[in-house]
Amino acid sequence: MINVAVCTPSYSGPHIRYLMSLVKMLNTYLNTPVTGLDPHEQHMYSYNVIQGSMVATAREEMMEAAIKLDATHLLFLDEDMGFHPMTLNHLLMRQQPFVACNYPMKTWPQNFTARRIDRAEWLPTKEESTSLEEVDFCGLGFALIERQVLDALGPAPNFLNTWDEEWKTYSTEDRFFCHKIREKGFPVYIDHDASKLVYHNGDHSYSWDDPKEVLHKHPYAERIKIA
Repeated sequence: MINVAVCTPSYSGPHIRYLMSLVKMLNTYLNTPVTGLDPHEQHMYSYNVIQGSMVATAREEMMEAAIKLDATHLLFLDEDMGFHPMTLNHLLMRQQPFVACNYPMKTWPQNFTARRIDRAEWLPTKEESTSLEEVDFCGLGFALIERQVLDALGPAPNFLNTWDEEWKTYSTEDRFFCHKIREKGFPVYIDHDASKLVYHNGDHSYSWDDPKEVLHKHPYAERIKIA
């Protein structure tokens, strides 16, 4: 039995491309074997949305709900993401405690949400990027987490926004969460192959393979230095 708690923190309402992607993906998940090893493999899911400006609080509450629902996996899925129907199945096939998609931030010029394991720089997903890569932290916009990780973390706080003296900025709740599960002994992986199946919706659908020609067509490009 695979029982996925799909959890979306919401500010005001999901992007239409998110909704279209979600319907197709859940239908694929319910009707497509994950491993292909068990002809009687059963799939279940619950769908959880919490609306409000406190994303970190929503993530805490949804994590608690996933445990109460006896979910085998929690899928954090942000409302501004779009994705291929096979993306969830692809991450499930990895059979990792934590595995996520790497995707561009909605900023110009683009950086990706994953930070290299040595923290030296942001980690892009490129055409030649493939398979899993361990990172220091990554975004939780499309992140699959096994139940064993949730049990190991325990009660809040698991999603704090903390001050980073080195970078002179507040970190996101994603970073705190990734560091905490690493402290518990779980690696943080991004899946480059699955990362090529998602995009980040804003005034442009940001994807792993955006060419620089597209970046320079952005309406604010003249005021932004683009490498």
